[in-house]
Parts: sequence; structure tokens; C-alpha cells
Amino acid sequence: MEIKKQSGNIQPLNYLLLKMNKPNLSTLLTCTFTLVLSANSCIKENYSMCPDYGKYRITLYERSGVEKKAAMSAIVIYNSVERESSSSGICSLTKAPGDSLLKQERPLRLFPGVYNFKAFLTKGPIQYNNKMVKIKNQELHVMADTIERVSKLGENRVLLTFVLSNSMIEVKCNLDPKYKDLYQVYDVEMSAPDDRDIFLDTESGSCNYSQTITEYYDYFLFSEISEIFEYYCVPFLGGCYLNFRFKLCPVDVDEDRESDGTIMLQTRLFLNMDINQGKAYRFTFNVTPYEINYLSTSVRDWFDNDCIEEIPLL
Repeated sequence: MEIKKQSGNIQPLNYLLLKMNKPNLSTLLTCTFTLVLSANSCIKENYSMCPDYGKYRITLYERSGVEKKAAMSAIVIYNSVERESSSSGICSLTKAPGDSLLKQERPLRLFPGVYNFKAFLTKGPIQYNNKMVKIKNQELHVMADTIERVSKLGENRVLLTFVLSNSMIEVKCNLDPKYKDLYQVYDVEMSAPDDRDIFLDTESGSCNYSQTITEYYDYFLFSEISEIFEYYCVPFLGGCYLNFRFKLCPVDVDEDRESDGTIMLQTRLFLNMDINQGKAYRFTFNVTPYEINYLSTSVRDWFDNDCIEEIPLL
């Protein structure tokens, strides 16, 4: 069978390109490139296909207020003050020790506009439900609330200034100088407020107060200031007794084991004031190996170490 050649004006593509002048060739290539881009991008702002179309990246940084040594977990609740309610949400983040950046698994991207950012940060896992965050003893809980504008930039930085969400109690131990070469205050404990039903309202930034002091004791931690121990707890109401225990160890004995020279001392104080949210209270005691004597109490805002107010305790 004889196969006949096709007739007509059909020519190979390479032949057409050679015959085409340079301006027409440039136009053809430009149109082809534009079609390829259009096929691989969002057409007519199809948000269902490209939900991040028109959004810009947000990075969150701690400006101040958080200790640098511990890894922490966080949630950030954001809400547009200009757009519809769909421009709101919540994301989980982490903060590495010594780092001010709050890291996200997936970058947060938002439409341009003005947003309210509320951040909640703690050392342990955050328990968030129905706009409430669980507050616990022996954990630092801080929060930040700021309004920032998101612009059409490659990166929008949001700086967060954190304040205390729960309360802090400090104990300062003035060890009698004549015993400093023999003993050191190793542990301080306090009867703990009941923290089972204490929650922080993420909208108002306020939490409810504990009304009961339990029979359980919580340990204080060493602070960065000599002779001062610190303890984070839920806010609680006054009109109750606080029990304190002090452990003194000989300076030449391993502190992690009991010895014949270890001394345990106790005292109790009646508290006629509330331990308020966001405040730091310092109880000062004079300590000897034989007795504990209460000296004074002061209060300050947690972030303000220079403004200390003496307050009556008894």
C-alpha cells in the first residue's frame, strides 16, 4: 500500500520559528509563559484553591517579660478589628531557651489590616478550652495583649510584652551572720492554695481566685537573687493561715541527702490580704538554726523590680 503525503500548508514547528521575525517570536514566547503561570496560580483570587492568597507572613517575638532559661509553650489568639469574624483564629507556638522568637510549625499569614493579638505562655502544656486557660501552681503563666497592623510586607513582626497571669511569692531568708559559716537555707516550702478550678479568661485577662489553702506543701525555687526563693501560684483570697517550712543544711554536707545536722523549722502567718493576680509578694524572715521570725512583707508589680511597697501582713 502506498502512503500519500499530506498536502496543505502544515509545516514543522521549527520551520515556522525560523521563518518568524524576532518581534513576533518574542510575543509568542511571552504569551506562552503567561499561560503557564496562570495555570499554576490562583485565578481570580480563588481562596478555596489557595487559602493564603493575598495574605502576608506574621512572626511573633517576645519583647520582654519572660525568663530566658526555660523552653515554653504558647498559644496566640488573633482577631481582626476591621474585617469579618473569619479573619480570626488560634495557633500554637513554642519558645526555645534564650530565644525571643515564638516558633510555629506552619507560618501564620493574614490579610492586611489591624489585628488584636493575645498570647499566653507557660512552661508546661497549655490547657485551652472554651476561651479559658488552666492556671496551676508551680508554673509561670504570662500573657500579652497588643494591636498591630499587618502590611503588604515579606515579614510583619509582632512584638509582645508579657505580664504575669498568676501570682508570685518570694521568701527572703536573712540567715544570722554568726551561723553563715555553719548552715545554709536549702529548701523553703509553703502550704499550697487549691488550684483545681482556677482558669484564666482569655478575653478579659482575669482569672478567678482560690478560696482554700490545702494541707499540701509546694517547694520554692532558688531565684537569681541571693537569699531569695520564689514560687508561682494561683491568686488566692486572704483571711487564712499560711504555713512555711525551712530546711537548713550544714555547709560541709551534701545538700541532697539528709544528715544528723539537717534542721527543719516551721512557722505560720495569718494573711489578712489577698494574693492578687499579676503581683509579686516578698515575705522576709530572720533565720537561725533555732527559730524563724517573720520580719515584713512587700508587694510590687511582677515586672517592676524597682517599685516595692511595704504592706502590713498581720
